[in-house]
Amino acid sequence: MYYYIAFNSITFANRIKNHFRYDGDYVGVMHTPSQFALGGCSYSVKVKPPKLQQVLAISDEFGFKIKGVFQQTKDGKFFEVNL
Repeated sequence: MYYYIAFNSITFANRIKNHFRYDGDYVGVMHTPSQFALGGCSYSVKVKPPKLQQVLAISDEFGFKIKGVFQQTKDGKFFEVNL
């Protein structure tokens, strides 16, 4: 199971990924999946559940606006997470 945190900019997503590059946990950047595309171009940071709160906190600290947070279930479906 993964969480996808959608941003307006690949720059924002890459800065988040680079912030966590040495901590050993997976943080990936990808085009926001079409199943929950939020209009326009967007990129998502893909993280495992234990990393979600850390990524949200750093995004807030950096001032990066989040377009949405989505959870991918084991069967590959997505649903929006209200935080």
